[in-house]
Amino acid sequence: MKTYIRQNIRGYYIEFDDVIDSQYWEGKTGITWQDFLDGKWVLLSDEQVAFHKAHPEASVREVLDMQLTPAPERTLEQAKAEKMSAIGTYDSGEAVNSFDIVLADGTVTAWLTPDQRANYKNSLDSAELLGLTEVHPVFDGIQIALSVQVAKTALAQIQIYADRCFIVTEQHKADVEALSTIEAVDGYDHTAGYPQRLVFNLTQEGGA
Repeated sequence: MKTYIRQNIRGYYIEFDDVIDSQYWEGKTGITWQDFLDGKWVLLSDEQVAFHKAHPEASVREVLDMQLTPAPERTLEQAKAEKMSAIGTYDSGEAVNSFDIVLADGTVTAWLTPDQRANYKNSLDSAELLGLTEVHPVFDGIQIALSVQVAKTALAQIQIYADRCFIVTEQHKADVEALSTIEAVDGYDHTAGYPQRLVFNLTQEGGA
């Protein structure tokens, strides 16, 4: 059984019972990497076939050279970029962007984006101006009755919490940028320092 590789074959590898007819494929056979790139049939040696079987993940070039290409060395800049990405993911995730509302029949986890907080503030200001005493925001499909004052206080707490989280996130970014070794970057705890998540217990007197 003879193993060939060719650029335009799906998967690149193909086996034949014998060596292909070099006269029929005149000018279309070769032995080098460039021959492969040129679309020629390249016959693998027994050693190259054995290498491919031992390293099925190897590239065609690595099989021809019978040598795995070392992975590029990870740089400090790459480590920092990875940690910055982790900081951003954590900052935008539920571990930071969420609060709990404890109701008589269970707990609802929710969050308000900056735009939503601005809209709620406008709604509460309007309700207060019109002399309304109660609002009915909806969280996770559940309508909740709140006094205007309780809702305004809760909204202010959410805003202050978000501001503090932002400060922590920016400090993490600055701290990571100042680190000078890959080990220090990898060991940096980007989840530390965030304020405790808010819990609004509406089962207690006063509503929050």
